[in-house]
Amino acid sequence: MSTLKKILVAATGLGAMLICDTALAQSLFTRDRNVSVLQRPRPEYDPQGIRAGSFIIRPKLETYLGWSDNVFAIQKEDNEQFGEQDDYYFILRPSVRAESDWSRHAVVLGAYVEATRHADFDENDVFNGGAFADGRLDIKRNLAVVGGASYDVLHESRKMTNTAFLSEYPVRYDLGASYLGVEHELGRIRYRGRLNYKSFDYDDAESFLTGAPIDQDYRDREEYSVLLQGGFAVTRDASAFLRGTYRRREYDMLAPGLLDRDSDGYKLETGIDFDITRLMRGSVAIGYMQEEFDDPAFDTIDGVSLDGGIEWFPSERATVRLEAGRDVLASPLADAGGYIASDALVGVDYELFRNIILSATAGYGTDDYENVDREAERYGASLGATWLINRLLSAGVTYTYENQDVSGVDADNSVFVRDYETNEILLNLTLER
Repeated sequence: MSTLKKILVAATGLGAMLICDTALAQSLFTRDRNVSVLQRPRPEYDPQGIRAGSFIIRPKLETYLGWSDNVFAIQKEDNEQFGEQDDYYFILRPSVRAESDWSRHAVVLGAYVEATRHADFDENDVFNGGAFADGRLDIKRNLAVVGGASYDVLHESRKMTNTAFLSEYPVRYDLGASYLGVEHELGRIRYRGRLNYKSFDYDDAESFLTGAPIDQDYRDREEYSVLLQGGFAVTRDASAFLRGTYRRREYDMLAPGLLDRDSDGYKLETGIDFDITRLMRGSVAIGYMQEEFDDPAFDTIDGVSLDGGIEWFPSERATVRLEAGRDVLASPLADAGGYIASDALVGVDYELFRNIILSATAGYGTDDYENVDREAERYGASLGATWLINRLLSAGVTYTYENQDVSGVDADNSVFVRDYETNEILLNLTLER
């Protein structure tokens, strides 16, 4: 085991006892001048939680009734039997969150389960669940150690390019994660460092059409990363920062064809974060990224990296959101080491009344694979409304349209998801204490 791995494993074990970032008191880096429509306090409608000693317990029960005109995310021309099949589904998601109410230090604990059931196609039924612990240890007023850990049992959506094409059941995987970091502020200077660890464990799939197994073990992997960032507060409302990230991916086994997809990647970025008068706030970082693979059969992936989010406040009742990102992700394809995922989203939230919020979003993204002739292009939009009935109860409705087009020679022979178009309507009712 490498020295770096030993350090990361030891640090992430300690991280389960520590905690998530929060703004430091009197910080020049706090961006709270503006508050978005979705974040705005509404005392007459906000849940109060249940006090238990020095903790606030927040139980929550979410129920959803949905309809989709393409539950397998498959075109009719690709599969006559399962393409463009509509179905109703029901989601039940109880959860609980416990937050400390201390003057120093902090602890947040939480857990959830999520069951999805379909009216006609029970092959799409899934049961997810998970738990997390986050914390912050205040060593001094402006020095904190943070850390946390989580474990989730999840299933991949039929829409994801990372899932097996028309497997009998959605692909199940376990995701474990932990982190440990430090954040220190000295007047106009702030720096932070973080060690991160993730573990992915996929179950094998089975072809819906032939019953043949679709091996997923070659996707099992561990990811270790180190992040270092330093910032300088140029004014009370804006700061500039430099950030460097190193990441190591190690797979448990070679991919079919005896290909080694282990890799080392890094990003060097510079950016700004700001909160300008009552007009706009956000954080934007741009830089250079590179991913090199241990196996010379895979080409190095490099290019411009991007990570940003901006909120514009044209009025007190409206918030316009713009988000964009560009990064190298692990490939689900055995013959591709990775791909560049680029995504952009714009959204608007409007407070029609104090307790009725309207939302609209539109997004576009691409997945550009290396070493194989394959590219995915996707776009979509959604319209929704949320009704805050009282402190305990809220309801909502959302319509979503999504479209994906996969092109290239490899796309014609891949066992992974192909083109699809979906329309979905989702009604939700939430009970929260």
